[in-house]
Amino acid sequence: MSAWKECGCGMRLLATVSVLSIPFFAPHSALAQATAAPAANSDQLQEVVVTAQRKPEFAKDVPIAVTSLGPLTVDALTSSGEDIRFLSAQVPSLLIESSFGRTYPRFYIRGLGNSDFTYNAQQPVGVLVDDVIVENPILKAFPVFDIKDVEVLRGPQGTLFGRNTPAGVVKIDTAKPSDTYTGYADISYGTYDTVDFTGVVSGPVIPGLLNFRVSVLEERRSDWVTNVNPTPITHRKLEGYTDTAGRFQLAYTPTDAVSALFEVDGRTLDGTARLFRANIIQKGTNHLVPGFDVGKVNLDGGNYQNLGTLGTHLTLEGKFDDFTITSISAYEHGSVRSRGDIDGGNFGEPPPAGSPVIAGPSFDSDTSDSVPGLDQLTEEIRIATNGDGPFSNQAGFLYFHEYLKLEDFDYFRNAVDIIQHQVQSTESFGIFDSAKYKVTDDFSVGAGIRYSHDDKDYATNCLLTCVVPNPSSLSTSTGEVTFDVNATYALSPDTNIYGRIASGYLAPAFDSRNVEFDFGNAAGAALSHAKSQYTTSFEMGVKSDVLDHKGSFNLTGYYYYTDDMQLVADGGASNSTQLLNAKRAIGTGLESTFEWKPIAPLYLRTSASYNFTQIQDPNLEVSPCGGGCTVLGAIDPKTGGVHIDGNPLPQAPRWIVDISAKYTMPLTDQTEFYAATDWSYRSGVDFFLYKAVEYDSQSLTIGNLRLGYVDNSRGLEVAFFVHNLLDQVRATGAIDFSTITGFVNDPRTFGGEARFSF
Repeated sequence: MSAWKECGCGMRLLATVSVLSIPFFAPHSALAQATAAPAANSDQLQEVVVTAQRKPEFAKDVPIAVTSLGPLTVDALTSSGEDIRFLSAQVPSLLIESSFGRTYPRFYIRGLGNSDFTYNAQQPVGVLVDDVIVENPILKAFPVFDIKDVEVLRGPQGTLFGRNTPAGVVKIDTAKPSDTYTGYADISYGTYDTVDFTGVVSGPVIPGLLNFRVSVLEERRSDWVTNVNPTPITHRKLEGYTDTAGRFQLAYTPTDAVSALFEVDGRTLDGTARLFRANIIQKGTNHLVPGFDVGKVNLDGGNYQNLGTLGTHLTLEGKFDDFTITSISAYEHGSVRSRGDIDGGNFGEPPPAGSPVIAGPSFDSDTSDSVPGLDQLTEEIRIATNGDGPFSNQAGFLYFHEYLKLEDFDYFRNAVDIIQHQVQSTESFGIFDSAKYKVTDDFSVGAGIRYSHDDKDYATNCLLTCVVPNPSSLSTSTGEVTFDVNATYALSPDTNIYGRIASGYLAPAFDSRNVEFDFGNAAGAALSHAKSQYTTSFEMGVKSDVLDHKGSFNLTGYYYYTDDMQLVADGGASNSTQLLNAKRAIGTGLESTFEWKPIAPLYLRTSASYNFTQIQDPNLEVSPCGGGCTVLGAIDPKTGGVHIDGNPLPQAPRWIVDISAKYTMPLTDQTEFYAATDWSYRSGVDFFLYKAVEYDSQSLTIGNLRLGYVDNSRGLEVAFFVHNLLDQVRATGAIDFSTITGFVNDPRTFGGEARFSF
């Protein structure tokens, strides 16, 4: 508990978070639906149903810190073309960022994540879509549309969800085929010619036997950033995209006891990669340079991004008297090509205001990272008990196979000077069992255990300039046991307390980028390897309905430690990337959520989290920046490295706060006007393992506003929206090898939206 004392937690912090849980009359959109708030004519909240334990349960009864976002919440937050990063800071302890734009989201829960940007990197946050684990980041980036709900499960989920979930799970459940004809068309238009269209049709093919659902998404944005380079290699205008996705589902229910669901989904993306901007952070501060212009860059490298994915799922379920058997088979295929000017500048050209060029020597480089082929195959079989008896149980088996091909190209003055190919094959299986026993009407206990086994083979081949390592391949075979023990006690019919001890496991990782950029130095060529990490978490919480069911309040406190924490030392003066294991990393914090309907037309919601993280390894050091940043901490004169013991984990904000409100004003029995607003805040984060003034980012506050009119008799809704009301533009990530290069969030956007439902 020394870390708890060190971070200054305790009763004072508990009081602070509790105060933050008092609703504010300013902030969330049709976001009222985040927890299935009832219609405006009801003055009570509905209880939220979640599937965090692979079965429908009231959220209050689940011994997990879980937040559910409904379809109206998601639709409102994505109305201006936002990708899955719209979830960032919308729930306690969740942050999502990307240095690849729309093709590579990186998830962090309670500060635990992975800032590595290679396509074979592993993340400790699992993403499931319709109960199918999607492991690779290009699959995690699939657009979120036409959904039933999104659940964020915080803390290790190493029993029911298995490998690579020690931080938590983002669980996305899509809307399913209906037995009556229904559908909608939703289109919005806004800043930068942003178009967001969703169309859905669902209904019976054979009534009572076969139903279908077709969902399509088209998101477009025109190029709105000007490359002022007088002789650009690629387009003069950048940052636009066309993102198209579709989903087809067919549900077959010959009897009440037997069902089958077949699904096919696919996506194509054509756009520009993340825009890196050289020297945009003012030295000695963490502020953008004076005169910074978000609409201009000065790049001498190429820029493009193309992605395609295709997947198919088959879910079979058979219900018997005492148990239900579920089989989920899935295949996913994907490919991506992405090229960006990673030094972010134009070597030797005079800088325009706000877009400084590289100052001094630079290797003037851009890179292309491609996945020619990704194939993922999964099969899961579960057996669950039926009935309302005191004992319930789930047991199952998961098979996972992934084959991944990578191609890396480096360019100097638009000529290829490095080519490297990599191949990684992963085969994994897990066997699990989870049981729950209701000791009394008020007291329940649960426990689960899982054995996971991973075999991984990795090989690299240097085709140009870089050194062929010896050996050029690595293999690993590991097995880990993870567990979950929990108890829930009802203090009253409206208040439950729970305790949970759980563990999670992240499989080993390989990499060869330090070979790729070794530039012929054979002595330094070596493959990079991080062994598996293991997280153990302790959590207690209270979940309650308050104010005569007009409100709800949840509060969670937790502490975790991760042994052999996987880290990546990227860039720096050595211009290399190295996978590392820290001896230990710890995290501790508090999370709270408060919802309230003081009167029938008004819904208020606020959530807050405090997360303290710390790397604990007195002997671990990394290479600091190569671009003249202000390093905090002594540099070892012998090695040139900086010790990182005691530093926070990268991209781990201390505070995340979200405040939302919706007011609905009935006009007639069938029409209404509503006003909704949402404000999310995250405190500053460190971009890298070492601390530097320039790379300790500023806080970021994103405010959204939505005004709408609904006519239920016509199935019509029209709305006006604004995203990023304050027009806050901050550096959200950086590259540190040659210049103080960063990338930023989108500025303010606004537009209109119309939906027709039938």
